[in-house]
Amino acid sequence: MLLNRCNFVLIALTIILSILSRSEAFVVRLLTETLQNNVAGEPITHVRTEWDFDPEVSQKRRALFYETHGYRAAKFIERIGLGLDGREEERRAAQQVRDIGRLNGEHNINFPPEPQT
Repeated sequence: MLLNRCNFVLIALTIILSILSRSEAFVVRLLTETLQNNVAGEPITHVRTEWDFDPEVSQKRRALFYETHGYRAAKFIERIGLGLDGREEERRAAQQVRDIGRLNGEHNINFPPEPQT
């Protein structure tokens, strides 16, 4: 009896889908894809995976990153700002002259220069 109902439902569904015009079939496909992707989730979402995770590695890599690039990548940003064309030391000297009195957050806006007499 259950098999007969399943066959009837499949036959009825096939007839209904063959009667539908292309625009209605587009709407049906849009609805089914929306339900599958947003409600049920894509099939790849339900695949179980396993990862080897070692929390000690992050501590080692963080120490290596700080040594190489500095805290919050300060050394890395400085290297990029100085350029990579072999004239880094010239630019560093020019920036040090330019930044006298403006380092460590002491900018003209917050700390205006002393009036010169």
